[in-house]
Amino acid sequence: MASIRITFILLSAANFAFGAVLWDENRVKLKKSVVKNHRPIQDYRYSREVVMQKIHLEKDNQGYFVEDVYCHQTFRNVGPNRMPEHTNINIEHTWPQSRFSHAESKRNQKSDLHHLYPTQSQTNNKRASFYFSEVEEGRSATYDCEDSMLGSNPENGGTAFEPPEDHKGNVARALFYFSIRYDIEIPEYEEMFLRMWNNIDPVDANELRRNDIVEKEQGNRNPFIDDPGLADLITNF
Repeated sequence: MASIRITFILLSAANFAFGAVLWDENRVKLKKSVVKNHRPIQDYRYSREVVMQKIHLEKDNQGYFVEDVYCHQTFRNVGPNRMPEHTNINIEHTWPQSRFSHAESKRNQKSDLHHLYPTQSQTNNKRASFYFSEVEEGRSATYDCEDSMLGSNPENGGTAFEPPEDHKGNVARALFYFSIRYDIEIPEYEEMFLRMWNNIDPVDANELRRNDIVEKEQGNRNPFIDDPGLADLITNF
């Protein structure tokens, strides 16, 4: 990842005057880096198992549990070989399936671990395919989840979803990856908040560990986790 970063910096120094052409070139180079070693997972069920039974599986003195990322609720009756009940906790596609690229395999996008997270099922349903932003006049996503909000997007007035403070950076870096990997644009008003969240909620040890596990499972890493500053080299996602 360091070599990619250095290459981009050298390009910036040598071609500063070329503006948008330069940034497009950075985007192309970054995509090549994430596609090169990507081994798409063919079975979505396997991706679900990796998320629930490996990446987000924790253990305390009461046994195994998974904590959802939107409500910070814990779900037990899980384990290395046991999936939780999907009506209680489900898999969130941070990049909604309804906005997948038509030029890429839907299966590959659906199974890509870099944007899959465990979420409380009701809140998962409430988020639906709404864009992310900080919201005005928000309300709790569900009656028992006060950490995530549905409300009015201050930029365009549409309904938007605001995740918890400690998951905002994760959302941003997951969407940056998905935009680059599958050549899909992020709306300007959503991108504004994602860039801010990338800065205010930095990468932590859990996110780095997650990146390591995903690399073992599907071959590629999310470069925005390894170097969040790469987002500054992309003019428009």
